[in-house]
Amino acid sequence: MKSRISPDEPFPEDLGGLKNEDVEVLNSKVHREVDHEFATEGEVDPETAARKDEIADELDGRDAGPALSLVPQHDEDDEDGGGAVSANGGH
Repeated sequence: MKSRISPDEPFPEDLGGLKNEDVEVLNSKVHREVDHEFATEGEVDPETAARKDEIADELDGRDAGPALSLVPQHDEDDEDGGGAVSANGGH
């Protein structure tokens, strides 16, 4: 397994579909590539920089988690307010 991901290697279209661990591994590989490019070329490839920003946005969104609401959300189709109990005892 390589520890870096170069700009010409495939990159996921949608990071939202990846598990947290996979995004974290990808983040590490992109950061290692940033370090490598800067050390060898003196600058970072625009594709690598864009990938770094995309992963940062994804991780920031995951860290923020779902927004909390003090008002319970109900489906418009839910006429009884969600309190009905099914035959198997669940809600």
